[in-house]
Amino acid sequence: MKRFLVIPLLLLTTVLLAYQFPRPSGYVNDFAGVISPEYEAKIESFCRELEQKTGAELAIVTINDIDDYTYQEYANELFTRWGIGKRGKDNGVLVLDVPSQRKLWIEVGYGLEGILPDGLVGEVRDRYYRPYLKDNDYDHAHYYGALAIARIIAKDAGVTLSGGQDVSLPTGTGGKRSICSTIFGIIFLVFLIMFCIRHPELGCLMLMLGSRGFGGGMMTGGGFGGGGFGGFGGGMSGGGGAGGGY
Repeated sequence: MKRFLVIPLLLLTTVLLAYQFPRPSGYVNDFAGVISPEYEAKIESFCRELEQKTGAELAIVTINDIDDYTYQEYANELFTRWGIGKRGKDNGVLVLDVPSQRKLWIEVGYGLEGILPDGLVGEVRDRYYRPYLKDNDYDHAHYYGALAIARIIAKDAGVTLSGGQDVSLPTGTGGKRSICSTIFGIIFLVFLIMFCIRHPELGCLMLMLGSRGFGGGMMTGGGFGGGGFGGFGGGMSGGGGAGGGY
């Protein structure tokens, strides 16, 4: 009987997860509807240029409903499900803005933690995001904030982006990624392995859900979206970044 219940449970869970974690349609996904079309197009343009010149993928997401997740948890899960960054390089960045909670989180992929450590990301947050977000100016917050991140990546790669020369780069050296996130990841992995050994059927269900992704978190990215956007490339993140309220 338990085996017959697995498929309906899988389908139900898949539907619920699809609602919680929508698919991306580009580099800018303004699900909360707070960024004007003009600025959305500007941000989309330099994010596309950034990927073309460096291979790095920068995703901007605004969303009001994150269910029972904390904004950090939602950002980490969304990063994995979309697979932001190139597989093997993990060179992705996700900026998650939850206007309903007035919370922002900048999640950095493994491959970019060296040039975007937590302290430097926090400086970007404080200099470019918070001042505008406090005034509900989402256009300038996400334009200047994302452009600052993009220019840091471009500078490290030795390339120049065509716009945004009015945005100066942060000067802070930042700090190392928090060891707490690494310890938590190890504990979770051990727990997951033990759970799968003791409950093989439920363990397989969890692995199937964890590997399906929407942009290739554990799969090959691409295959959806419009306007020339083919999805992200399958990058991963370990929880590094910075955020907070505004």
